Amino acid sequence: MATFRRRTSAKQWARLAMKVGLFLTDRKLWSAINDRLRDRADDASDVIRDTYEETTNRLDNARSAIRGESHWIRPVSSFVGGIGIGIGVGMLLAPVSGEEARAAIRDRAVDMKKRAVDMSERVSGYASSGAPRFRSSTETASTGTEGD
Repeated sequence: MATFRRRTSAKQWARLAMKVGLFLTDRKLWSAINDRLRDRADDASDVIRDTYEETTNRLDNARSAIRGESHWIRPVSSFVGGIGIGIGVGMLLAPVSGEEARAAIRDRAVDMKKRAVDMSERVSGYASSGAPRFRSSTETASTGTEGD
């Protein structure tokens, strides 16, 4: 009886070994495993690439901030310039005489020039002294130092 068990057990092990061998040599199985591994590797590389791009963007932003660079000046100045052009075209196409329109444009241009000069004086005064040097309109009118 012991020999019968050994033979049965040996047959069972042989069958199991053959099944495992067939299982491991199946092309469809290996193809499915390779596809699955490739998909996971692609997913991992996508995550790594996204993380790398986000990190480099953050480092670029930090570098720009340390250098004092600002990325909002160009869009804002373009927007303000567009508004100015729109106002100018609107005034040119307004239903008033050409002389009145030119006078209004001239007045606006002179006013904008005065504002720009005043703003640059304020900024340069702030940068040189480290403290704001703003004058109110009443102070300017009372001291008579508007053109300084």
